[in-house]
Amino acid sequence: MSFVFLSVSFQHYWQEEKYPVTIAVFKTPLSTPFYVAQSINAFENTCVKVKFNNVIGGQVAFAKVIEGDADFGTSSDSVIAFQSFNNQPFVTHAMFVQSDNDVKLITRSEDNINAVLALKGKKIGVTKLTASEYFLSTLLAIDGLSVDDVELIDYKPEQLIDSLINNEVDAIAPWEPFSFQSNQRYKDKISIHDTKNLNTLSFNLVSLPADLKNLEKAKCIIQGLNTAIEFIASNPKAAKEIVINELGLSPAFIEWIWPDYIFKLELNQSLLLNLNSQAAWLAETHLNFNKKQPNMNRYIDSRAMLQINPNAVNIRP
Repeated sequence: MSFVFLSVSFQHYWQEEKYPVTIAVFKTPLSTPFYVAQSINAFENTCVKVKFNNVIGGQVAFAKVIEGDADFGTSSDSVIAFQSFNNQPFVTHAMFVQSDNDVKLITRSEDNINAVLALKGKKIGVTKLTASEYFLSTLLAIDGLSVDDVELIDYKPEQLIDSLINNEVDAIAPWEPFSFQSNQRYKDKISIHDTKNLNTLSFNLVSLPADLKNLEKAKCIIQGLNTAIEFIASNPKAAKEIVINELGLSPAFIEWIWPDYIFKLELNQSLLLNLNSQAAWLAETHLNFNKKQPNMNRYIDSRAMLQINPNAVNIRP
């Protein structure tokens, strides 16, 4: 009996300390690495005991972190760029997925709008101060237009397709799953334009600025995500099943968006360039009080990623 007690005590002594952490996870297929990590117990051999707080929207996830309701959160680069103007301290630890086709341009087929230049003078539905509006401004700029050449009308994301079908606008710029839902519902009545590679959206792990203990937590979360991403690469079918079951999605939708997703842990100059570009756009188009554009380097903390995969980091502390 004493031997069993000593054996258990010895084993307990050598077990790695587990830090309880709450992660605010945006309910979207872009958060697939987190759902896979949870399903395959990827955090089991790390220093964290993870609890998910599932939320709708990257802005909500970010707010949970800032308000202290979550230790970490998942957030798009657009939210990070916008929040950088609020003088609220936070850091980005890692980018875990990218999509170059999440936001799309949709028009009515009967209108025969086949080129971006044909949008001049048209009414376009967007969700303002989001990736939807930023995507459209980028699309217009490529052909020498600006938002001053069109009439922007602000809608909630779920209202965009009805605004197009009801002839309130001539084009819309929704993100997924609304493009997929539009295609399923209206098929030949709409045209989804090929804008792949025009704009890259990323999802990132964020927290309040990290002391040594929180830095250790971030490292362990990234370690679990790394295991999950390796699983996704080697078992894509199983990974799809996990996210389908977790989010109650149709297999058809997952097949629709999956080719556009790149699941990879990185912290690189492309993220920094994208954040700076979006911040400059925000300052020019929405912040009319001469506020200085933030230094985005201060919102990136590469220390945890450097411990897990230094080759994936080219942004230094």
